[in-house]
Amino acid sequence: MDRQVVLVTGASRGIGLWTVRHLLRACRVVALSRSRTPELEALAQAQPDDVAIVQGDVTKGADNQAACDEALRRWGRLDALVLNAGIVDHHQLCADVTPERFSHVLNVNVVSVTQTVRVALPALRAAHGAVVIVSSAAATSNIASWAAYNASKAAVNAYARTLANEERDIACFPIHPGIVDTDMQVQIRANDQMPAAQREWIASLHRDGKLV
Repeated sequence: MDRQVVLVTGASRGIGLWTVRHLLRACRVVALSRSRTPELEALAQAQPDDVAIVQGDVTKGADNQAACDEALRRWGRLDALVLNAGIVDHHQLCADVTPERFSHVLNVNVVSVTQTVRVALPALRAAHGAVVIVSSAAATSNIASWAAYNASKAAVNAYARTLANEERDIACFPIHPGIVDTDMQVQIRANDQMPAAQREWIASLHRDGKLV
């Protein structure tokens, strides 16, 4: 049986890179990423028949289309999406956040998800495939200075529910992988806009080895 083909966004580091490594045990992967990190390149060199890297911007329809087209060109199928690409902008309180910054977070974390799904749907329908969206406990949190990020994760949860209702032959669900020790966590710990107690709690997760 042919290996399934999975498109992973935000694949160059952190959760995305780990996901690619794990999937390559049994699947082929198209990695859509802004950058080609040495770690991602090493995976492509080690398994050239199973990895395709498409360097691009998930907010651009043409780059999403290119990633889907690469899956079909290389392997003739696309079975699943793992939509992991996202940014954190935790450095402004609601009183200070500008429309431009708020919109930018929503564009990267939410609108890009809808673009990738839209171009991939014909292939996913044919495969009776799956869409996995990397969400967060932030979807239901009220942590100060996280308004845009919190809103973006709540939005992708709602989008996933709607997609699952509309596309009954495609499995679609958001996942909360836990608090993972990634570059994003470094940015969060550097946030000086959070209340002191909140900053201490986040710092303690790292200090006490409680990150995944």
